Amino acid sequence: EQEEHIRYKSCCCRLSLPAFVDYAGIPPEDVILANISTDIDQVVYYVCFDRKTKSVVVAVRGTLSAQDAITDSRQKYTSFPLPPSLQSEECKESTCAEGFKRVCERIVADLLNCPRLHRILDTEKDASIIVTGHSLGGAISSLLPFFLLNKPQFQNRKVLAYPMAPPPTVPRALANMPRVRKMVTSVVYQDDVVPRLSVHNLSKLRFQIIHELSRAKGQSIRALMNEGIKEGSDQVDVVETKALIDYDSRNEDPLHIVGTIFHMKTELTAMCEGACVGCYQLCCCPFRGMVAPRGTYRTICYKATSDTFQEVIIAAQMTHEHLPSSYERAFQDLFFE
Repeated sequence: EQEEHIRYKSCCCRLSLPAFVDYAGIPPEDVILANISTDIDQVVYYVCFDRKTKSVVVAVRGTLSAQDAITDSRQKYTSFPLPPSLQSEECKESTCAEGFKRVCERIVADLLNCPRLHRILDTEKDASIIVTGHSLGGAISSLLPFFLLNKPQFQNRKVLAYPMAPPPTVPRALANMPRVRKMVTSVVYQDDVVPRLSVHNLSKLRFQIIHELSRAKGQSIRALMNEGIKEGSDQVDVVETKALIDYDSRNEDPLHIVGTIFHMKTELTAMCEGACVGCYQLCCCPFRGMVAPRGTYRTICYKATSDTFQEVIIAAQMTHEHLPSSYERAFQDLFFE
C-alpha cells in the first residue's frame, strides 16, 4: 500500500525514499511528507523532523527532469504578497519568476493539508522550520519562507532558509532587507553559473557579445544572429541597438540572490615541487576529476553581496562547479579536513 504521506508517480520512484532516508541518516518514521513525483511547477521534496534540533526540515531537489527544466524556464515576472512582518506602507508585495512562485504555492498547500505535520507542530511548540535545496531547490528555498510566513499557521514559527547554488529570485530591496538577511543564508561555490543566471543577466551578456562583435563590423555575427547580416553592413548597428533596448528594458528591477551570501572558493595555496602554473595534470583536490595544476588546495569562504552575481562569468568549469558533488566536496574541505 502507498503511505498516505508519500506521493508516488510510479513504482520505480519508491526507490527514492529509501535512498533519501539512508543518505540523510534518519529513521523512516521521521519523514513527515514526501513528494516523489515531478511535473511542471511540481518538484521533488521531502519534509522531515530533525529530533536533534527540534525542527521541521523541508529539503527541495534541484533540476533533474525535463519538467523541472520547464519550471526553470518560466521566468515571466509575477508578483507575490509579502508577509505582514516584512510589509511597509510603500511596499506590500514583491516580484519573482512565475514558475518558482507556482512551486512554492503547491508546497505550502501540501504543508497546510498535512495532518502529520500539524500534529508535530502542536506537540513541539518551539519547533522551527528550516528550508534548504540546491539549484531549482535553492530558488524554492529562497522564496518559500515568504510564502510560509503569509499563512497564520506558520507566522509564529522561526523560519530559516539555506539555499545552495540558488539563481537570482527577488529584487534587490527585498533580497538585502536586514530581516531577510537574518532569515536566509545562501551559498555559492566558485564560478557556478546558476547563481548568475537571470533574464536580466543573460540580456546583459547578449548585449555585451553583440557589442564586441559589432566592433568587428559583422565578422561572425551572421553565425550568431542567423539574420543574414553582411560583413561590414550597417545592419550590425541596428542589431546592437535592439539588444541594448532589450537589455535596458530589463534593467529596471533585476533579480538578486536572497539574504546573507557566502561565496566558497577553492584556491591553490602551494605548488608541488617542480610544478608550474602551466603544468597541468589530474590531481586529488576539490577539483577532483578535473584538470588543475599540481599542488595543495584549500577552500575558503568569503562573505559576498548580491551585486557580485549580477554578471554571467564564462569559465571553463562553470557547469561542473554547479554540481551537488562539487558543493559537498567544498563543504567537506571547508569544515572537516
